[in-house]
Amino acid sequence: MFAGEHYVAPDVLVLGKSLGGGMLPFIGIVSKSEYNVLQNSSIGHFTHEKNPLYSEAGLAEIQYIEQHGLVENAAQKGEYLMNTFREMKLEFSIIGNVAGKGFHIGIDLVKDPKTKERAYEAAERIMYRCMERGLAFKIIEGNVITLRPFLILTQDQCDFIIETIKEALQAVGGSGL
Repeated sequence: MFAGEHYVAPDVLVLGKSLGGGMLPFIGIVSKSEYNVLQNSSIGHFTHEKNPLYSEAGLAEIQYIEQHGLVENAAQKGEYLMNTFREMKLEFSIIGNVAGKGFHIGIDLVKDPKTKERAYEAAERIMYRCMERGLAFKIIEGNVITLRPFLILTQDQCDFIIETIKEALQAVGGSGL
């Protein structure tokens, strides 16, 4: 469920935003017991501190994810998306690299596959072309398409993402511009 389970385990894990089910401003902090020096003590009063409603929502969110196999869904569908984008790299020289884990996916767009010069303008044109077709994502570093789909993504929705990005690459001349 967390990056630390695949890479380096953190001493402290801060969970935010989606922990409240997208409805409540809730975060959680998980740490090794040796770092729990305050235990049940409070160091101040904060608006969202120790709220039982938010805590219940956070627990319900985690239970839903576990009961419905959403981590497994993200792993499987994420691998499908990344493998497909890696195959598309053979067709579109603008794709410099595809990387990620689960539903944390990046597609690096480059002007030239050898120099790896970033394709800033093309990335923006591709993003807007995809938005016109109903697919929204962010561009980071000016040229990296970042996909962070929702955990209940279906196979049909994966195919829509792939088809939409492929069409946008074709429309902007995805050979590197």
